[in-house]
Amino acid sequence: MDFYLGIDIGTSRVKSVLFDADFNAVASVAENTAPDLSASGHAEQDMQLMLDSVLRTLSEVARSPLLAQGHIAAIGLAGQGEGVWLSDADGNPVGPGMLWSDTRSAGLMHELLQRPGLDRRLFAETGTHLQPCNSSLQLHWLARYQPERLAAARYVFCAKDWVRFRLTGVAALELTDASASLLDQQAGTLSTLMLDELGLSHLRDKFPPLLAADAPAGALTAEMAQRCGLPAGIAVAAGALDVSSAALGCGAVHNGDIYTILGTTCCTGIVCTSRETVSDGTRFVGSTEAGSFINLFPMQAGTPNIDWLRQQIALTPDLQQLEVEIAGVAPGSNGVFWQPYLNGERAPFYSPTARAGYFGIGQHTTRAELQRAVFEGLAYAIVDSLQEYPSGGELYLTGGGAASATWLQIIADCTGRTVIASEFNELSARGAALLAARSVGALRQVPPVAQTRYQPDPNAHACYRELFPVYRLLRDQLQPVWQARHQALQRLKES
Repeated sequence: MDFYLGIDIGTSRVKSVLFDADFNAVASVAENTAPDLSASGHAEQDMQLMLDSVLRTLSEVARSPLLAQGHIAAIGLAGQGEGVWLSDADGNPVGPGMLWSDTRSAGLMHELLQRPGLDRRLFAETGTHLQPCNSSLQLHWLARYQPERLAAARYVFCAKDWVRFRLTGVAALELTDASASLLDQQAGTLSTLMLDELGLSHLRDKFPPLLAADAPAGALTAEMAQRCGLPAGIAVAAGALDVSSAALGCGAVHNGDIYTILGTTCCTGIVCTSRETVSDGTRFVGSTEAGSFINLFPMQAGTPNIDWLRQQIALTPDLQQLEVEIAGVAPGSNGVFWQPYLNGERAPFYSPTARAGYFGIGQHTTRAELQRAVFEGLAYAIVDSLQEYPSGGELYLTGGGAASATWLQIIADCTGRTVIASEFNELSARGAALLAARSVGALRQVPPVAQTRYQPDPNAHACYRELFPVYRLLRDQLQPVWQARHQALQRLKES
C-alpha cells in the first residue's frame, strides 16, 4: 500500500500527517514552535529549532505501525508564506528566519510609497501592494540595515523551501510561495521591477530555481533519513504556500470557489482564472492549479483573538465549555462588537496602528456576550473581505478553528453562505500530500473529503445584516483614533 506524507510548517506549529492512497489521514503528529515576537515589530523564528521540530514529527510518523503495510511513496510540504529565510550553500541558517508578521520594514514602506505610481506598478506585476509582511520589503530592510547577512547568504528561501532544501539537498523556490511578492505573476519569473525598484538586483543569483507546486524536488537524503527514521530516497515534491495548499486540500479549486482558513491568520480566498480585483484590500497569490490565481484577504490575526479570549476573559480555557456558553447567547451579542485587530491589520484594509477592542458594553453586558462577540467579530471580518463579491453560495472552511461547530454556524449565519467544513481540518497537509502524489504521477483525480454543511439561519442572518454596517462604520471611524493613540505612545516613549 502506498502512503503519502504532508508536512505543514505553520507559524506556531508544525505537523506531519500520513495519508493513505485515498488521502484519508491515518496518522498525525504536531509540535508547537516558539516564534520570537517583540513589541517593536520584530517577528523571528530560530530556523534550526524549527527544523528539529519537523524532524521529531517525522520520527513519530516513521514509528507508525501502519507503515508495516506499505511504504511512503512521496512527501509534500506546505508552509507559512512571506518572510525571509537565509542560508549558506550547505543550508546552515544565516541568522533567524523573518516571519510574515514582522513589521520592522513599515518605515521603509512609507518611503517607497512616496514614489509616484510605484505601489500601483508593483501591484500590477506582483499582485501585491507594498506591505511590511512582503518578502520583497523585508529583503529591502535587510539590504538597508543588515547587508552583512545578505552578503553571507547563498540562498534566499521561504520557510518550507528551506526545510525542503535541508531534507533533500536540492535548492529551489516554489512558485506559489514566491508569488506572494517576488514574481512577475503573469510571466512566472522573478519580478525585475521589484528587484530594481527595491534595490535588490544584486541578490538575483541568491534566489534558487523556481519549481511548480507539484514538480519533483529531490529525494530524502541518507543523512536526514537517519535523523528522522524514514527510508532514504523517498521522493519529495516542491509543495505550496499554505493558503494555496489548503485550497487544494479542501476542494476549493474551481473558478469562483471561496474558502477561509481559521488559523493564525483568518485568511479568505477566492479562486479565479484572471486577476480581477475584488476590492482595494485584495492581493493575489498563485494557485496549485495551472492557470489560476487566488484573490486573497489575509488578516493579521485570526485564532489569536480566540486565544486571547480564553486566556483573559473566559473563566476556563476549555473550548468546548466556551462553545456551550456562547451558544446560549442570541445572535448579535446584544449589540456588543469586537474589532479583531490585535496586531494591526493588512486585509481587507491596511493599518499597522489598528488595535482590537470592544464596543457597545453596557451595565448589563454579560461575560457570555463578551465571549460570543469575539467569535462574531471574526465572522464580520470575513463578511468585510467579501463585501464587493456576489452574496450567497458556498464557503469552504478549514484550519484549527473549523473544529468549532458553534463558530461555523455563526459564520454561516453572518455571511449568509452555506459553510462547508471537513471532518478533518489539517487540509494544508492534505494539499501537500496531494501534490506529492501528483509529483510521482500517482494522482488521477482528487478524491473527495468527508464534509459537513452548515446552512445559514434566515433570522440570524437578518440580525447580522442589520448590525454589520455598525461594525464597518466602527473600523472606518476608529482609524484616526488608532493613529492618534500610536502617536501619543511614541511621544511617551521618546520623552
